[in-house]
Amino acid sequence: MEKPNTVIYNITLRLALVALIIAFLIAGRPVLLPLAVSILLTFLLLPISQKLENWKVPRGLAIVISMIVAAAFFAGIIYFLYSQVQMFVDDWPQLSKQLSAKIDSLYNFIDLKFGYSEYKQKNWINERVTSAGQSAGQIALGLFNATGSFIATVALLPIFIFFLTYYREKYKHFIHLVFKDKRADHSLAILKKITTVSQSYLKGLFLVVIILSVLNSAGFLILGLRHAILFGVLLALLNIIPYIGVLIGSILPIMMALITEDSFTIAVGVAGVAIFVQFLENNFITPNVVGGSVSINPFTAILALVTSAMIWGVVGMIIALPFVGMMKVVFDNIEQLKPLGYLIGEETSFSSNTKFARRIFSLRTKVKRPQNEKK
Repeated sequence: MEKPNTVIYNITLRLALVALIIAFLIAGRPVLLPLAVSILLTFLLLPISQKLENWKVPRGLAIVISMIVAAAFFAGIIYFLYSQVQMFVDDWPQLSKQLSAKIDSLYNFIDLKFGYSEYKQKNWINERVTSAGQSAGQIALGLFNATGSFIATVALLPIFIFFLTYYREKYKHFIHLVFKDKRADHSLAILKKITTVSQSYLKGLFLVVIILSVLNSAGFLILGLRHAILFGVLLALLNIIPYIGVLIGSILPIMMALITEDSFTIAVGVAGVAIFVQFLENNFITPNVVGGSVSINPFTAILALVTSAMIWGVVGMIIALPFVGMMKVVFDNIEQLKPLGYLIGEETSFSSNTKFARRIFSLRTKVKRPQNEKK
């Protein structure tokens, strides 16, 4: 049995290691974040480049073609979103008038119900606006820096993707050089499973976004919501950020319905569409499209999202679950780490032949047998 001082020392050492890792992730964000995104995109584009190589296309050219295909796909999405946003901007003057009328009605309602005059309400709002305006310069500077960081990140992606794909055989040889026994084959099997999990998750994610965009847009169009396609696609895209994204994406079309309609019926209908589509996504769409590629329990998912947001921002939230899924693959295939895989996963039972796992999960207590009892 370990002494208390030894236990405290080991716990302190592990906490210090975790703190160093977090500090390293924060300090290395300019390089590590685009590298992490590049790894996921490499897994996604790998089948395309491999298919082209099977057709006798040189590896370098095959990688470039796969990246051009991906760039064209994302450019198409960006152009579509830009056209929808441009339609919204063109409609903004009319929307602004309707918003002003709604605000005036709200002023009158508060004045009648609570006796708080419109003059006092406007003064209170002006004070809040003035207070917020004092930090507008800092916000603008922060947005400028974020834009520069985003451009730098995007510029590094094709470079990282190219070399990660081009030297993929070298990584396999490296594993064989490090593990010169059967562990090398086991490590390569784990790497293959990680690749499969990432590809399955990312492909399923894109397909889910397309399905949700169609369902949301169709529902909003039936209700007669203005800019239904824009809000339907936006809600589907925000669904990439689990839990939080759905809430934000649902509020925006509801606000549009409240601004443009005289009754609450359309707003209630919009909320109903969002809830119904989310029910379909959770119970039918995602389980059948994405499947169990990333079988992480909700508590681990929320913890990963919050932590990654603190370290790497919104992009960190988006890529958190695939990387946690990779960690689970590693945990599930290393005997000593299987309890951790069970802890972060959705499994309801645990079975392992390792002494370590039996010591942690066994609930039986040892009872001394009587000396006269036969063994």
